[in-house]
Amino acid sequence: MKLSKWVLVGIAVSFCIEVIAEPNSENQGYEIAQAVDQRDLGYKDSHSVLSMVLENKQGAQTVRKLDVKVLEGGADGDKSLISFEFPADIKGTSLLTHPHQSASDEQWLYLPVMSRVKRISSRNKSGAFVGSEFSFEDMTNKDLEDYTYNFLHTEACPALAVLCDKIARFPVDKHSGYTKQHVWIEQQDKKIVRIEYFDRKDTLFKVFTAEDFTLYANKYWRPKVVVMENVQTGKKTSLHYQSIKFSTGLVEQDFRRKALGG
Repeated sequence: MKLSKWVLVGIAVSFCIEVIAEPNSENQGYEIAQAVDQRDLGYKDSHSVLSMVLENKQGAQTVRKLDVKVLEGGADGDKSLISFEFPADIKGTSLLTHPHQSASDEQWLYLPVMSRVKRISSRNKSGAFVGSEFSFEDMTNKDLEDYTYNFLHTEACPALAVLCDKIARFPVDKHSGYTKQHVWIEQQDKKIVRIEYFDRKDTLFKVFTAEDFTLYANKYWRPKVVVMENVQTGKKTSLHYQSIKFSTGLVEQDFRRKALGG
């Protein structure tokens, strides 16, 4: 279930409904999540160019431009490198992520103004990523085993005339900033179209939506626009993809700490 791939790659009025899980809901929820994960295997690597738009409650916007590289991994998950290209005051800022299946993910943030690399601790991953509504945790390519699951029910996809399976997933990491997430998965192509995030008080915190999907290499669906809205503050951050390329020849060396600079 690699949400952050859409974010890195690539990341509404909402409400919480109390539901009674169906028999074997844990198995069914896991199987749906597994189908999403398997649908995206084999892309090798990706290179994306996109704009990040930060919008406050009053509608004022700040635009940034960034470059995202992702390397498909094995059991531990996909490595990623995010680099800001614009504006000048943030240019060169980079985030490198090395996910781990059986341990906390490793993340390093390079700050060119300070000419140093800062390691993001497990306890700080719920913090905002460079002032956006995405957290450092959201910027990690999550592995299937990073959650436990429950199937909730099937319903119409938000804003789409097709059916979605709605599942709940619960982070295994005790330092996660979320207690649970509700995920809407379009049935036919296994596209994640909406995620609701609940904070440590189990209150609805943020809503992620993905739209305008494009099919690449006759297999890989990617949204052209994703939005993360903080329903508690009214702020939102949207990602607008200008280009996405697959199998570009990226290798492990491109995702070492020295790639950050500093």
